[in-house]
Amino acid sequence: MDQGHTQEQMQDREWADMDDWPRLSSPSKTNIPRWVPIIGPSQVLVLPNFFTAEDSKRMVDYILAHMKLQIDDKLDPTKPRTRPVPRPGYAYRDNDRISLDSEEFATMLWNKAGLRERWNELWMHPKTGLETVHGEGVMSKERNNKRLRHAVGLSRNIRFYRYQTGQSFGAHYDESVMDDQDGSVSEYTVLIYLNGERDSDLIGGETVFYPKGSKTSSSSAATSTKGAKKNARTASSNGTVEDSKRKRGKKEAGGNDDATAASSDQSGSGTGSLSYTLPNGGIAVKPDRGLLLVHKHGDECMLHEALTVQQGFKFVLRTDVVYEP
Repeated sequence: MDQGHTQEQMQDREWADMDDWPRLSSPSKTNIPRWVPIIGPSQVLVLPNFFTAEDSKRMVDYILAHMKLQIDDKLDPTKPRTRPVPRPGYAYRDNDRISLDSEEFATMLWNKAGLRERWNELWMHPKTGLETVHGEGVMSKERNNKRLRHAVGLSRNIRFYRYQTGQSFGAHYDESVMDDQDGSVSEYTVLIYLNGERDSDLIGGETVFYPKGSKTSSSSAATSTKGAKKNARTASSNGTVEDSKRKRGKKEAGGNDDATAASSDQSGSGTGSLSYTLPNGGIAVKPDRGLLLVHKHGDECMLHEALTVQQGFKFVLRTDVVYEP
């Protein structure tokens, strides 16, 4: 997926005291965010303004405080940072990241912050739900391929990312992860952007998806952060196992193509342009404060990458939607 304890990259940092995270606001009962499909009815979707401006700021302050302790204070200011060199088959990434293993935080994000309600609405709404209208759903596999499985919450492995100017994350796939405690399986990646161009000096850092499975028209290959052969990897007890996987036997060199294209407003709700198409066929989603993005991972994951941050910082909260076994 997009993370793992590797020697050639800046490792994820973990800390033990989880009592100081910011408490999230309950969702508004009047200004309810609505899902906007970016690719397909259920492949890539966004939920604008999922986090309030206050929640986003508190979360950024929290990330900065812990990254100072876990990363910044351990760097030698007189020396340039070492540029990571990924192993063959690994996607290039150089952003800073820390993680926590917290069922309580995952529950707060799923329940109090309102994602459970929005997720159920996405699938179960009697007029617009994906199961109701499109027959979409996450199916059981070997045991009963006709039985729909339903979401039970979020992964307790919570990750925080900081991209500085010049940093990126190359093209990769996200792998599904099975929890070794309860057998639940992650099916969707969740990204919550904590800042954007409208509220900070950030330029760049778009998340780009490649519907054709390639960044170009050539049949070159997709890199992955782990090169895993299995479709799911059992999470360790601290929930930090996270891999990328190769799909359909293809490979593509990681890296960024920061070509620009005219934007197109897909929000339909006055939130401005949420995505646009690149000349190479990629669909770019712009970071925006409080924007929640979900996309399928595992067998149905689409090749994607985080483009280079051209200016400023980009802050992201990452977790997964997990489903019953």
